[in-house]
Amino acid sequence: SICTYATMMFPYRARIPQFARRSRFPVGFSSRVKFWPRSVKYATAADNDNGHPVIDCLVLINSKDECTKEKSIVLGQMLDALQNRGYFYAKGVQSMPATYIKKAYRFLHEVHSLPLDVKMKYVKPYGTYSGLDAGEKYAEYDYEQGTRSSVRSWDYSRTRSSEGKGTNFPGSDLLSAPFQPFLDDMYDRQNVLGTALMVAFAEMLSLPPDTFNKYYTSGDLGTIRLLYYPGAETSTEEVVDSGISAHTDFEAFTLMHQDAPGLRFMSPDSGAWIDAPVREGEFVVILGDVMERFTNGVLKATPHRVQKTKHARCSIIRFNAVNENTLIAPIEKFGIPRYTPVRMKEHMDTTMKNLELGLGSWDAENNVSKTATYVYD
Repeated sequence: SICTYATMMFPYRARIPQFARRSRFPVGFSSRVKFWPRSVKYATAADNDNGHPVIDCLVLINSKDECTKEKSIVLGQMLDALQNRGYFYAKGVQSMPATYIKKAYRFLHEVHSLPLDVKMKYVKPYGTYSGLDAGEKYAEYDYEQGTRSSVRSWDYSRTRSSEGKGTNFPGSDLLSAPFQPFLDDMYDRQNVLGTALMVAFAEMLSLPPDTFNKYYTSGDLGTIRLLYYPGAETSTEEVVDSGISAHTDFEAFTLMHQDAPGLRFMSPDSGAWIDAPVREGEFVVILGDVMERFTNGVLKATPHRVQKTKHARCSIIRFNAVNENTLIAPIEKFGIPRYTPVRMKEHMDTTMKNLELGLGSWDAENNVSKTATYVYD
């Protein structure tokens, strides 16, 4: 059943309200739809870094199906952060403490330090490596048309591996730990947080707890990326104009960690780009296209980019999706549909095909995502 503790304690009905601009809510949005209560007391995350929202996810992970006052406050904070900032930092994730994150970065540096002739044996599509150093054919996609990104990546996807793609991994003869087992362990650690968030996303919108999670735990079309961005002063590649160009992620939500500044988010309020701070022991959470489409625009995918920096930097990314057969369509509760329905695999395949054709996924003129609102037949 829906966890209703907060709505019982703090009666609240969502309307075209003071705390949000009218454009935040879709046409036909019902004033009777209940969300988690938000007030001045509960609107700000319990901790912050110069105004950047931080959510205590240990409460969500430990609560399971229980509904407590503490959890109700956290859900209210999370809804506020996602609607008004587009992101939050996740603290209290015991499966990924700072010590483990440091270990993951050591592995990242090790695999990116392999000689180029070795990397070439593992390039996509049947390997997992991509980057401009391997040649134009293997460069990162231009999410914004006419841009060139410097990022290099080693990827791992359980789903893609099951299809026979991306199955060529470096082994223990090249690395201190075999690639696949290390990334598989990371996958499981990230899933602890991922499962809790999928439940929490539903609960903060007063939906049944398994609304999203049932599509996640049945085999999400997700990917881990271990990213390396060469410093602008040391890179021998062609001239690039960004670390990675502006876009929204195509999945439901993304876990991100960076070891140096460079990541930026677009403010939902002003459209300005905000620098994301480095927080050693915390992943940042942003939303993707799938959650925007499910909620009919009540939640928005988070535009982000990585600027070109003089310093080299690394990042650990986990795209969290739903299973490939999930029909992604606006939930009836959120009013007259503004998004066309599409299955997860078709959304991914269409997006990747458009990128391969050079069509991009970001409308630079209007500063909006092409993928979040893409119209399917």
